[in-house]
Amino acid sequence: MENQKTSKFLVFLQDANYEAPFTPEQIAELTKAHVDHLRDLDTKDKLFLCGIPKGTEKGMLILNAKTYEEAEGYVLKDPFIINKCYKTYVIHELEEANAGNNYLL
Repeated sequence: MENQKTSKFLVFLQDANYEAPFTPEQIAELTKAHVDHLRDLDTKDKLFLCGIPKGTEKGMLILNAKTYEEAEGYVLKDPFIINKCYKTYVIHELEEANAGNNYLL
């Protein structure tokens, strides 16, 4: 079986759900569970980068995965998505530009 190359996938968690009646305690629990999920991805070398773009209420992840479906599987296991803290997500496969590929020139 041929080894598949790992790609990077840019994920935006978006449309924060302010309509859900989360208590402060639930928000704290969900945030901890989300961070635990990120730590798990990181220990498995699946998380390249994560953060919040300044001035937005979106979450952002760059995941290492072989396929879109694999990346989406990680997103669908995120407690913020499971519990609808964010209503939607968008995943884009990155075409990385670097010195090795002459910055896609």
